[in-house]
Amino acid sequence: MGMLQDFICPACGLEGHVSGGEDCGMLAATTTIYCETCETLQDALVVKNLLSTPPRRYKPRCEQSKSHPIKIWNRSENCPRCGQAILKVAENGVETMWD
Repeated sequence: MGMLQDFICPACGLEGHVSGGEDCGMLAATTTIYCETCETLQDALVVKNLLSTPPRRYKPRCEQSKSHPIKIWNRSENCPRCGQAILKVAENGVETMWD
């Protein structure tokens, strides 16, 4: 089961409700990306139908346009927008379990 959390950068205010890296549920796997055009954090689908043989794999891309440049991001790295700080889990943020 995957989990989404509210992340926020204390330096520039970038926010996102994402996994914060690689994550998976019963049938799909995701990775967190930063879209440089949209300036948003997103969880991109990387594997679908985990139970099928072989599972279907995807290149991570922006949900708005596959031509947007992206960066793979995880919670242990500095903010992908400003590079100034590590994003924090919002104190009163929402946690979402997904499958």
